[in-house]
Amino acid sequence: MSGRIEKAADGRDRVNIRLVVEYDGSGFLGFQKQSRGRTVQGELERAVCALFREPVRVLGAGRTDAGVHARGQVVNFHGAIKPRPERLPAALNAFLPHDIVVMKCEEVAEDFNARRSAVAREYRYFIHRGEFPWPFNRRYAHHYPGYLNEQAMEEALARIRGVHDFAAFARCEEGKTGVREVLEAEMRREEETLQIRVKANAFVWMMMRMLCGSLLEVGRGKWTAEHFAEVLDGRDNSASGPALPPRGSQLVFGHRLAIESLPLPLLALGLHWPTERRSSVLLPSPPSDPLSISDLWQQRLNSTGWWTI
Repeated sequence: MSGRIEKAADGRDRVNIRLVVEYDGSGFLGFQKQSRGRTVQGELERAVCALFREPVRVLGAGRTDAGVHARGQVVNFHGAIKPRPERLPAALNAFLPHDIVVMKCEEVAEDFNARRSAVAREYRYFIHRGEFPWPFNRRYAHHYPGYLNEQAMEEALARIRGVHDFAAFARCEEGKTGVREVLEAEMRREEETLQIRVKANAFVWMMMRMLCGSLLEVGRGKWTAEHFAEVLDGRDNSASGPALPPRGSQLVFGHRLAIESLPLPLLALGLHWPTERRSSVLLPSPPSDPLSISDLWQQRLNSTGWWTI
């Protein structure tokens, strides 16, 4: 279906464009544009306006908070496109700062709206469990070296599946409901990294970070899984555990599960992500098995046509 909606002033077709964007949220006040301060939406609109030479509003599927990262964030805008859609990511990346990367672009139907068309959203929180902090993931994982009862945490996490009012684990705006449906919730360990993954129809403000902070209380032995469930049912956020720092949180869209099971800094060792654009050298094609990278990484490299060292 065509995304064409009207003509631009110069006669070019104005179309609805969908982008897949990834960013390191460390240097942003969040996704949503604000009157002052650096935001992802603001940087994207600045780049699109510079390329299209007309005012453009960018809409996002999810509004991440300050310091929260995103992989597969979906945005859309209407504009009189100059390059072909497949060439637009490279063109936009030339105008974007190092911590935002456009990964994919396509023309979509006129009625597509990144926020309203999203049927689910997924957040992942990464906790580094090593004895000491690791300098390469300090911006993308919360460091907690102490003992955690991960079995008890998994038991508590299972309680959130289904429809609940998450007011206890969120900061609900006045007059708005905290009721959400959690479609999937799981926790897994990969060497020294503990990953908490929650997929829901939508999230309330601060929900993932406060939820994970409460799970940490269970893991530390301060709460039981039953107490966690009681707090959830009580809908009183003053009873919640402390919200974990934003650096460990990542918004994820789509189903690139195999690659996304790794934290951003680990991916940055072999792939071109926003987190390593400052220090990477890009070559046109990957050399033959230079680092014995996995077949999965090789597939990702082949799909982008770039190799990062």
